[in-house]
Amino acid sequence: MKNILCFGDSNTWGYDYTQYDISSGLTKRMAFGERWTGILQNKLGSDYRIIEEAMNGRTTICYDPFFPNVKGMDALKAALDSHAPLDMVILQLGVNDLKHMFQLTAGMIAYGIEQMICEIQKSYYGYPVPQVLLIAPSPVRKEIAEGIFGFSYGPLAYEKSCQFGVLYQKAAEDHGCLFVDCGKMNFSLNDLDGLHYSREDHKKLGEAVYKKVCSAFGD
Repeated sequence: MKNILCFGDSNTWGYDYTQYDISSGLTKRMAFGERWTGILQNKLGSDYRIIEEAMNGRTTICYDPFFPNVKGMDALKAALDSHAPLDMVILQLGVNDLKHMFQLTAGMIAYGIEQMICEIQKSYYGYPVPQVLLIAPSPVRKEIAEGIFGFSYGPLAYEKSCQFGVLYQKAAEDHGCLFVDCGKMNFSLNDLDGLHYSREDHKKLGEAVYKKVCSAFGD
């Protein structure tokens, strides 16, 4: 059996913006079969085990004083250790690093991703190093500053997010990773927050990742 760790933020967790409650600020999670991770599991079948490790608000290497447990690098190290041995790690992060309080350029966010790739490409307990599939998140909506989380992201988030595809692709090439670019899939991000994927977006991503996984393992 192949073990695949899917490490990401709310768009891996399955944040369902259609169930967002403006009074409480809470939402629900899409069903497993609707999330791209669940779609991937169902298409791959029982010879593969998809391990979801996703968290709302997760960053790459940034400490968030409002949500102190979301620093991705810390959680990644724990996940790589606890879930070893792994055959592949799928990494999709970066959107939460766009928040203007971090004051990061797109290049700095991509550098954080590279540091995470280097952590993944270490051997745990002497097991072989897992393959890495890097996913460039979809650019956020241009009008994100007008959405419900606009106060966190501000007007520069869109421009920075549009650079993810090129920067992440270079990071993938430099570190020998597989690569998927959500920016080329015409995702239908919602008007409410301008961040989160629709069910159709999850389906597109699940199918794209499935093809990459099959090519990686010769299926």
